[in-house]
Amino acid sequence: MFRRSEHRFPYLDTMVTKNISGKRFTLWLLLGLAVIAAFGFYAGQMAYTRLNEQFIARETLSVRLASQSLHSSLRLPASHLYSVAVLEPRMRQAVSQADPALDEVANAFTTLLMRNPNYAQVRWIGEDGVEVVRIDQPAPADVRRLETDDLQDKSSRPYVRQGLQLGPSELYVSPLDLNVENGVVQQPFNPVVRMALRLFDNSGIPHGIVVLNISAKPMLDKIISFSDNENIMLLNADGFWLKSPNPADEWGFMLGKTETMGTRNPLAWQKINTTPQGHAETAAGHWTWDTIGVTESHLTVTNNIGLKLVAHIPAEAIWAARIKALTPVMITTLVTALLFGAALYRLSREMTERRHAEQQAVLANKAKGAFLATMSHEIRTPMTGILGFSDMLQEDKLPDESRAKVDKIKSAAQALLRILNDILDISKLDAGKFEIEQVPFNPAIMANEVVQMFYQTCPMEKKDTLQITAKIARDFPEAVKADPTRLRQVLVNLMGNAVKFSDRGSVTLVCGHNAGKKRLEFEVIDTGIGMDGELLGRLFQEFEQADASTSRKYHGTGLGLAICKKLVERMGGEITVKSTPGLGSAFWFSVPYEPASADDLPKEDEPAPPPEAEKQALSILVAEDNQINQMIVQNTLKKMGHKVTIAESGKEALRLVSEENDFDLILMDVRMPEMSGPEATRKIRALPHAAASIPIIALTADVMEDNKAAYFEAGMNDCVGKPINQKELAAAINKAACLVSS
Repeated sequence: MFRRSEHRFPYLDTMVTKNISGKRFTLWLLLGLAVIAAFGFYAGQMAYTRLNEQFIARETLSVRLASQSLHSSLRLPASHLYSVAVLEPRMRQAVSQADPALDEVANAFTTLLMRNPNYAQVRWIGEDGVEVVRIDQPAPADVRRLETDDLQDKSSRPYVRQGLQLGPSELYVSPLDLNVENGVVQQPFNPVVRMALRLFDNSGIPHGIVVLNISAKPMLDKIISFSDNENIMLLNADGFWLKSPNPADEWGFMLGKTETMGTRNPLAWQKINTTPQGHAETAAGHWTWDTIGVTESHLTVTNNIGLKLVAHIPAEAIWAARIKALTPVMITTLVTALLFGAALYRLSREMTERRHAEQQAVLANKAKGAFLATMSHEIRTPMTGILGFSDMLQEDKLPDESRAKVDKIKSAAQALLRILNDILDISKLDAGKFEIEQVPFNPAIMANEVVQMFYQTCPMEKKDTLQITAKIARDFPEAVKADPTRLRQVLVNLMGNAVKFSDRGSVTLVCGHNAGKKRLEFEVIDTGIGMDGELLGRLFQEFEQADASTSRKYHGTGLGLAICKKLVERMGGEITVKSTPGLGSAFWFSVPYEPASADDLPKEDEPAPPPEAEKQALSILVAEDNQINQMIVQNTLKKMGHKVTIAESGKEALRLVSEENDFDLILMDVRMPEMSGPEATRKIRALPHAAASIPIIALTADVMEDNKAAYFEAGMNDCVGKPINQKELAAAINKAACLVSS
């Protein structure tokens, strides 16, 4: 509560009360509620997306595990059958004799059944379709050979007819169905898969087939265990259920039923039946599936089983989970909105009674408005204003105290920009959008430049106590092909950390070379605060620092080392660290390179533009919709001696170029109302007169490599990023001035 003011100023009270009441209060209330609703919607979307990802991940894992189990359960008997029917010498020898050695065959079959309790039966069926040898395993380890009188004629069975058509190393796999005895489905149900291989003697003459019956019930029961909700089902090629959460749906094709997955869920079945694996969501729920078949490296499967393994989450369960996930978000948003409304209402009442409190509240509301407005713009746009005006103030005649304040403003803004760049780097690295180059350069020169940079920028309080040096091995190569930009970034990060955490002693960059492995090796050694073993285990994780006091004392986000690790690994190298608390740290990393010669090194930079080009006053059209950026660019260009015309949109820039046609150069923002920068550039390049060839420089906060390529494709000649670096802008203008002069 504010204390009641002892003195009243009725005029001021009435004025402020009028300003914050009525429509103004309603506007603030609606604006605040809109922001809260937007954040609530965003949080809800995040919760919704996370829930979907969890659904997909869980069901994918269940299907993958169940699929692996089924594949293994089907691949193993195919391999065992191959080993007996094709690879077993006793079998070929037994059938090669005029009077086949049936006991040898029976012994081989017995050994086969003993290898797996799910092998129910193995038979040798002759060319006439009659069983020659049959071994049954009605229970695990209970192996029985049928007498000759009990052997049956199976010539009418489909698996026999198709099996006798097989060639060498061809495997027949029957459909998965229920075992039938004497024309009646066996009770209780006994699901069976049959596999058949041709049997040849030593001369290559066929002698019937070997048929292995596999009891499928254990493998069907097992797939249910891979799902917490027991929502996995197995379908045959016609969409009939072989295994279902509802047992009444199972084996319909054997029991005279006609309902299939296709008739019950036609849209889902269409996708499942036409795609080997995937995900889909229909009105009935979410579906995840995979296709099951028999594979064996030595065999060609002529009639594969073609099963579909499907996991289904009903729509009701999905909606229940979504409501459960979104309820906390909705409650939090509602409570926040109520608290905001109540707080705003109470604040408005307090402001009507207290002049000082009213003035403070007005300032607070303005700050809120500025904050909300800033949130709707790109981060780099206000950063352009901060750095630009800091540069302008530094050029003014300010008192020393004011100049020091401006310096700190600029330093803080640059620090924030570095943090933003670090976050952008991490995002690009995680997204795989960091391209690694292979260009020739001199690594020794680069290392010396990095050390020289930190030597020159070392804080004054450390100049006399901290020695910054480089030690370069004699065999360190003078020319290599690698990525100098990323390598420099890693060295700058490591050297920067070493200098920041070392108050006295030394920071040394050691450059070595492993010629055998063609790797450059670097080590940054400091005598700083060091780290303990617990921290070293998580040092290269994002946003990790020693502790909260480290962040407060030395500043930073803990992203630098994470970026170093990702960059080094992206370049094909490795990075390690050794450290002792109180004694210092040593960061070592190596990166591969390709050999190069001095002739491969890039030539010296092109000569600077002639003095007349640098001094030439140009007529420059600036297309920029942001007024702050207009002021900064206009002030910068006028100090360079150029004439400046402002266009607040791409459409206006196109009109000015079309009508006046006397501009030497165009600085073009990319994202503008009515017409974007690239679109305006394309239209300018299509003009019929000389203005179509005016140099155009992109002036944008979006300088991603992919987007820069799009700017150049649209017809732009160069690109300068925001926040604006005056030297970079001047270099681009001078380059364009040469084009104008020519």
